[in-house]
Amino acid sequence: MGHTLLHQILVADLLAPLMIAEYGDMRTRTSAAAHLGDGTWIHADLLVYCEAQDREGFVEGAPLLAVEVASDASRARDLGAKRELYAGYGVPCYWVVDLTPDGVRVHVHSLRGGRHIETAVVGRGESVRLTEPFKIEIRPDRLFSGLPPWRGPVEGACMAHENGPDLPSPQEAFEIDSFLRRWPTGAEKVELENGHPVFYGRWDERDVEIAQRAYPGRVVRLDQRPGVPGTMRILPAASVTETAPQRLVDFDAVTGR
Repeated sequence: MGHTLLHQILVADLLAPLMIAEYGDMRTRTSAAAHLGDGTWIHADLLVYCEAQDREGFVEGAPLLAVEVASDASRARDLGAKRELYAGYGVPCYWVVDLTPDGVRVHVHSLRGGRHIETAVVGRGESVRLTEPFKIEIRPDRLFSGLPPWRGPVEGACMAHENGPDLPSPQEAFEIDSFLRRWPTGAEKVELENGHPVFYGRWDERDVEIAQRAYPGRVVRLDQRPGVPGTMRILPAASVTETAPQRLVDFDAVTGR
């Protein structure tokens, strides 16, 4: 599922500066899959890694730098759970590029003591010089100077603003709206974290019910309220205690109550 043109522009604007900054056996790949460990495959917008890690179609092990361009569906995870995931697998440098109403902001994280610490947030009119994984200056005004004046949402081309219609009956053909807005074909991105599928998109109770039919006996969990962009995870049945009834959406976990 392709991202919007604006998302692609942000990734492309970063590619050349990263490739210029490379040295030794470093390599840079866009829209890259990485196998971080048993049961964990991530899909990053940009990866910088060592040549020896290059495999056909993916990168093996922790890259030197992972870069995510945040979308409505990925922002909370990019700045939270995914940052922790990268730290847990020893990724030394992690950046999140976020397009805000005030322009592009780059969140720079460095691995310290097993945790990713946010060492800089660089926005319009600001810059920071980094030395890891290579020497580079992050100046959003210069890096992303080619952005068009229009500022639309940075979200997957197949993830619509509305949650879309119901699935057609078994006797009916699919319409394009139901095909592109329902799980799983409406996913912006799919990853595997510790053996658990993670689907990025705009999901509601209907998508949860579809996923439950596809994965009988497993727990299907929304990480945010229905209809809000974010992630849906497929978890083992053991993730729910035997005494607690299974719910389509764990609102207590979502709201923090």
